Amino acid sequence: MTSPEAGLAAERTALSWRRTCVAAMANAVLLVHLAYTTEWLPVAVLALTAVVSLGVLTLVGVRRSHVLHSHRRGDWADGHRAVTTVAVASSAVVTFALGLALYYALTQA
Repeated sequence: MTSPEAGLAAERTALSWRRTCVAAMANAVLLVHLAYTTEWLPVAVLALTAVVSLGVLTLVGVRRSHVLHSHRRGDWADGHRAVTTVAVASSAVVTFALGLALYYALTQA
């Protein structure tokens, strides 16, 4: 016999993917505002690159959430592809931010 909470783990995971998507979209809006208001080109490029990465993160999160809600089996069912894509997108944002910080530190010294 299965417990009444057997399907709730997938539901909680799907909701966490949706919360991640909402956070990514909120950050993307802030970065678009930063890119629009800044006069320093590297910051604008970083912001727009981060927006693209966050867009990828949002698309993957929505897809993963739909798979978890539908209980389908397929290439997205185990989550490896979704987690890898999110990790790569997040790493790209961090790498660009560190590169920009290094560039700023070297040019201001």
